[in-house]
Amino acid sequence: MKAIFISLALLAALLLSSGRSTAQTIVKPGDPLLRSDLIRSSHDYYKAVTTNTAGKIIYEWVNDQVISVDSAAGRITFARQRQVPVGSYSTDTSVTDMAFTPISMHEVHYRQNVSFTMDFQATGATVHTIRKGAATDRSYPMKSGYFEDNMIEYVYGYLDLAKGQTYTLHNFNKDAPAPSDPVTVEYAFDDVWMLDTGGILNCRVLHFIHGAVSGYVWIDKKTRAMIKEMGNFGKANFCITRI
Repeated sequence: MKAIFISLALLAALLLSSGRSTAQTIVKPGDPLLRSDLIRSSHDYYKAVTTNTAGKIIYEWVNDQVISVDSAAGRITFARQRQVPVGSYSTDTSVTDMAFTPISMHEVHYRQNVSFTMDFQATGATVHTIRKGAATDRSYPMKSGYFEDNMIEYVYGYLDLAKGQTYTLHNFNKDAPAPSDPVTVEYAFDDVWMLDTGGILNCRVLHFIHGAVSGYVWIDKKTRAMIKEMGNFGKANFCITRI
């Protein structure tokens, strides 16, 4: 697949001229702006590439991602596995209720011999770590209405955002300086994605800032699936594309 992209210069001009509001709207699990009722079970693959500022590839891998929706149990499972760098495998599985309220997360890094099991409560999170056979536990306070970091990218497609408005989603991230690691999102522009088969996808493009990471996400307007994500962090750039 290939996309018709607006140039960065034009995009910057569009954003600056849009007259967007500086007010922010907080989005929480269960918010009417979050259309979790539209989520469907799926199994997708995404090609991911990280490059330095000179364009040299640092890492290249494929994400194997599964969404499983169990309406009877009131659970959504987000599972992902990947090999990066080569020979280093990791998996993470996030479980939420039907409103995207986090319930648990399990993450394993096999080469490093470390795993994390997280349990989430309304105003707190607990992390059980096993590193090379040694177990530790830690609790973190959180304000109510937060998401979980490993599945935050899955949420983007189900946000009904208005142009000219900034939205904030608070999420738990054990590796951030503070456990509440907010993401700000804006509806930036519309775009068309050209398929190799000759068809097209009409996409909404969101601009996000997540700590030191900023970028854009292309969302299929019809299916709500993420088609592409690109951005930068520090001195590196990344691009993730559905294949």
